[in-house]
Amino acid sequence: MSHRVSPQAASGSWQGQGISITGLGLVSALAGDVVTSCAAARAGLSQWAELDVLVSDEDALESVPLKGKSIPWLTDGFEGIGRLIQLGQAALADLLEYCGLDAVALPRTGFLVQLSGGDLLETHVTRSLAALTDAKLQGSVLAEFRDEQARARALLSRRVIPETLQLNGLSLPAHAIQQCVFGGPATFVQMLAHASELLRTRQLDRCIVGGIDSYVELDVLMCAYELGLVRTPRQPVGFFPGEAAAFVLLERTEEARARGGRIEAALGAMALHRESFHRFSGAARVGTALFKSMSSCLEQSKDATRQPDLAIVNLNGDEFRARDFGTTLVRLAGVGLPSHFRQWYPVEQFGEVGAATGAASICLGVRGFARNYARSPSILVALLDEQEARGAFVLENAHEPSGGRAP
Repeated sequence: MSHRVSPQAASGSWQGQGISITGLGLVSALAGDVVTSCAAARAGLSQWAELDVLVSDEDALESVPLKGKSIPWLTDGFEGIGRLIQLGQAALADLLEYCGLDAVALPRTGFLVQLSGGDLLETHVTRSLAALTDAKLQGSVLAEFRDEQARARALLSRRVIPETLQLNGLSLPAHAIQQCVFGGPATFVQMLAHASELLRTRQLDRCIVGGIDSYVELDVLMCAYELGLVRTPRQPVGFFPGEAAAFVLLERTEEARARGGRIEAALGAMALHRESFHRFSGAARVGTALFKSMSSCLEQSKDATRQPDLAIVNLNGDEFRARDFGTTLVRLAGVGLPSHFRQWYPVEQFGEVGAATGAASICLGVRGFARNYARSPSILVALLDEQEARGAFVLENAHEPSGGRAP
């Protein structure tokens, strides 16, 4: 079953109370497992790769390859759906090892996977068609492209989860809840809310939630480059492309405790709101939707001693996101809410990883709790899209007694 979040549905506030995070899995440019990836990110390490697009370097008077953060030992030789499955199977294997989940637990386990919504491809096609003077031809080509994208999403929905499980020697029963969701980074918040509801209503005992994406594949990379989003020798503002897959295991807290599960964090408040514009609209970024999402999460965290001192934000070197987040902080300070957070940026170490950003952010935060370097009773995660969505959610430190602070 597949699901694409509609503009009308993708908004609201939710509580994650009673839902714990009991497993993590991550494969990134830094390492093939979550523990090493997060430790390397904490140390500020980077792993660079030369990508398959040459650009002009005017200082060196030569063409040089774009730089990014790929995973050549895992994904070289794989394209399209094969590349996504290759990433997904590695991250799922890591999660299974991290939490000890086995086939016995699967019949009551759901699987929600976020994949790219393809918005950059559509924007690129739309801009390319603007040169056509025949409006009828423009509409026909765009309709054909959207039909092709719909077929591609249907294929991904049929194959990604079953084949990712199969490569790990597992399978879900036919009636199990398994969904592919298509969208940008902020879409992950609604996935978390959906998984929490499935757990609270006991439709599931546990749920694997995560994302897979690659910005270093040639078609996506070329679109991002030609739209002016990628950092180059001539353009210092922009992101470095990356690829990653990340999964987290969610369970009801009381049941995780009863079975002796590895509880390292809990979900707190969640919120998702939408702007009236997207990145390419040309509108001023004043942080309206992100302010609503972040303030909603902060206001729902009623215990002042548990307010976050740390924010994980998917700023990526692009001015669009930086202005949106900066004006949001000004708005938060203006209404007396916390606004001076220490900040971690997953993109700094992993590159821009799109649909994998939300789950990768959880991995960074939970490992920060586990190793005592988060130094905060909770973490506020903020996710900004190229499209209209802006989301936020809170991670609660399960290692720390209420009201205390990690050393």
